[in-house]
Amino acid sequence: MDESRQQEVDLSLHELDHILGLQQRICGLVASATPYLEVIDETCRMAERLLPGSVASCMHLDPDTGLMSVISAPSVPEAGIERLSQLRPGPEGGSCGNAVFHNEPAYVQNTFEDPSWKGLRSLAVDFNLCACWSVPVRDDLGTAIGSFALSSFEHRTPSAFHKRLLEVGAALVAIVLVRHAQQQRLEDEKDALIEQLGRDALTGLPNSQSLIRTLREVPATSALILLNLNNLGLINTRYGLETGDRLLQAFASTLSGIAGSGRLFRGSADQFALYYDHLDDPAAELERLRQHFFGEPVCLQEMKFYLTFNAGVATGGEDLLRRAMVALKQARLRGKNATSLYQPDTDQPALQQQVDYIGWSVRLHEALRTGGVRAWYQGIRDNSSGEIHKWEALVRLEHGGEVFGPGQFLPVAELIGLMPAITRAVIDQAAERLAVQAGCISVNITETDLELGYLPDFLERTLQTRGVSPERLILEIHEGISSGSKQTYIEQLQQLKRRGYQLAIDDFGTEYSNFERILELEIDMIKVDAKYIRNIHQDATSYEIVRAMVFFAQNAGIRTAAEFVHCAEVQAVVEALGIDESQGFLFSEPAPQPQA
Repeated sequence: MDESRQQEVDLSLHELDHILGLQQRICGLVASATPYLEVIDETCRMAERLLPGSVASCMHLDPDTGLMSVISAPSVPEAGIERLSQLRPGPEGGSCGNAVFHNEPAYVQNTFEDPSWKGLRSLAVDFNLCACWSVPVRDDLGTAIGSFALSSFEHRTPSAFHKRLLEVGAALVAIVLVRHAQQQRLEDEKDALIEQLGRDALTGLPNSQSLIRTLREVPATSALILLNLNNLGLINTRYGLETGDRLLQAFASTLSGIAGSGRLFRGSADQFALYYDHLDDPAAELERLRQHFFGEPVCLQEMKFYLTFNAGVATGGEDLLRRAMVALKQARLRGKNATSLYQPDTDQPALQQQVDYIGWSVRLHEALRTGGVRAWYQGIRDNSSGEIHKWEALVRLEHGGEVFGPGQFLPVAELIGLMPAITRAVIDQAAERLAVQAGCISVNITETDLELGYLPDFLERTLQTRGVSPERLILEIHEGISSGSKQTYIEQLQQLKRRGYQLAIDDFGTEYSNFERILELEIDMIKVDAKYIRNIHQDATSYEIVRAMVFFAQNAGIRTAAEFVHCAEVQAVVEALGIDESQGFLFSEPAPQPQA
């Protein structure tokens, strides 16, 4: 019989109850997303209560330096914590240093004499740490990443109960530390994705999103020049897109080299931006840039291009981008190779046309940075049981005390490339909700998400971190993706299906439906589009179309759901047609928390 099994046999029911209480308390804190250091602090406090006259501590090994430091010791004075800082694991590194060094428990009965405490003898004497028992905290590979210890104010040897207490405490701390590391890695990946989205793939320059972030706080002396390269479309047609791309790269490289104090950004297509913290004479700066390209062609092997551009200029510390866009539009109206400086008296009416786009762009970036992109949940009723055990995660934007629906900000999010970041935020929140609540949640997946190819790995890491099974997450794809998408999308969806995720077709009936593809993907659910459900109790055409959809689905073994069920009359028809589930305001309105 192994030692841990023998210890369990030696423990009394009362002692086992204490161990179970510790496990239940700490697991409950983990499930409720309590900050990881607070969870470890509570583990230490509970262990101390089970050994009177002792203090508990947890140390963590820095993988880069190979040194250990205290991350939790709620009852140890700050001076003692400082003395243990940067402890090197080794034969003379005390109980904790030995536990990590040998990757096995170190039970020291007398720290004043034991040779393993030679390097920390003064600490033991100064703080009257007479005995110290330490157990290694191990990661999922069995490597020691820290220690969990009880230090007693009297010389003593641990009982079977105390050994078991330390083992369980170390295992719980390991879960907390590994989970925190996984969450931190996900946050780092999210930050890296946002950084990646801030760079233009062709030129490597900061893109329009980076420009917007730069312009949030600028001095009153600042200036912005928007440049629109002339004749790129003609060059693409005459010489091909590859040459056009190379020309853009060469133009960006040249402009960056002569920009002086200006910081260069690339906007969309043939548009670039130069930002200056201080620019006394914008007209002179524009003329300098123009003269350079007039006299120096951009060379692509044997080809030479003399380039011109339109330019819009705005100065001052407010609304630079909007004003420069208005000025650039005025320059284009004057023909090619023209410039315009924003004039508040004459250009202000045109400025309002840019407000919605720029305003929502700023709000979106702020919301993603501060957690303002939130998942709200609408219940989906099971028509056979009349209960709700499934919800759809619907994105909302919370900003300035207001809550905005997707129709107000998603079009802008698509234009500026933020849809993947929004998808990841919603998935992360849905997984967090599933970790503490039974049932299933569906999330919407866009074509851009599939294009980037990040979903399989991101979903696996996110759900594993939360301890959620894949079958509890439903991935809703638009009908167009299933009917006519690229082979790489289909392969990716099939891979997700094999991993256990459910697949649903959203807004079914809005486009041409590839029924063979639906069967190939083994779709779990078809959600009938709201335009057919809204008036199905009054519209015979809608009724017949839905009836045909349900007939196909039932014969294929696919569940069906009706969207926009808003009244009892509609629900009666839905149930008569044999539709499995209903979603709409009749049963559930979107809310920050899932409502049963």
